[in-house]
Amino acid sequence: MTLVVYGKGGVGKSTMCAHLAMCFAREGRKVLLLGCDPKADTSLRLLGGKRPPTIVDMVTGLKGYRFQELAVRSRPGLDILETGGPQPGQGCGGRSVATLCQYLEEHARELSGYDTLIFDVLGDLVCGGFVAPLRFGFGRDVYIVSSEETASLFAANNIVRVAAEPYLQGVSVGGIIFNLRQNDARREVLEAFAARLGVPIAAVMLRDPAILDAEEDGVTVFDHKPGKRAAGRFAALAASIAARRGAVPGAKVRPMSSEEFQSFVRENRVSRPGPVCAGKKRNRA
Repeated sequence: MTLVVYGKGGVGKSTMCAHLAMCFAREGRKVLLLGCDPKADTSLRLLGGKRPPTIVDMVTGLKGYRFQELAVRSRPGLDILETGGPQPGQGCGGRSVATLCQYLEEHARELSGYDTLIFDVLGDLVCGGFVAPLRFGFGRDVYIVSSEETASLFAANNIVRVAAEPYLQGVSVGGIIFNLRQNDARREVLEAFAARLGVPIAAVMLRDPAILDAEEDGVTVFDHKPGKRAAGRFAALAASIAARRGAVPGAKVRPMSSEEFQSFVRENRVSRPGPVCAGKKRNRA
């Protein structure tokens, strides 16, 4: 099983990917989590905040790393490989992802030792380099992490547009994981958005202080005592993904044009908040 997870920066992709990787490893799978972000932050909550060596470290000649040194063991059944990236203003992050995919092609034997790959990919695909996991044929199941905010929905629509490209034959959209900024977000808008695109909602994840506290401690909610409820939600999401419920072939999705998206935003008043329960303050991001 290979998952390629996309979404707008800061929407919670790395949080989702790290927790999904933990879920699958706890089930006995051999998991490789691939961080495709110049910040190399996918591994932070799995390595206690420590930064592992990256693909970019290797290609820039800092050290000749072997695969076993780059794929850092987090815990039994879970290894992490970070792409890394250039210094700000000095290179292309998308090219780094393509370099990762070339490296994986050269190490097919080591890669065959894993039964689950999860690509945590930056951005909304304005750069072709970030499509590399799909273009190289490593992943066929795309999952999109989005919040209820307009900019995040815009990025999600762009990702569906890419999945529909004819040159990416065989790619499916497994669903949208809505990672809410506000727990009282209007669910009817999220449902209308997913229905308009012709893709399922994989999950609606609530904003939970236990997740934020765990991340500040450099761990997942599975390692954080108050995180039991959040851990259950991640486990349910992992089970749904493993069952591949509702995946839609890229040829059948219905992405919106830019004009159609703006019309959707206006018609549904996307930025309008949901009702606040009496006596409760709105959750703050």
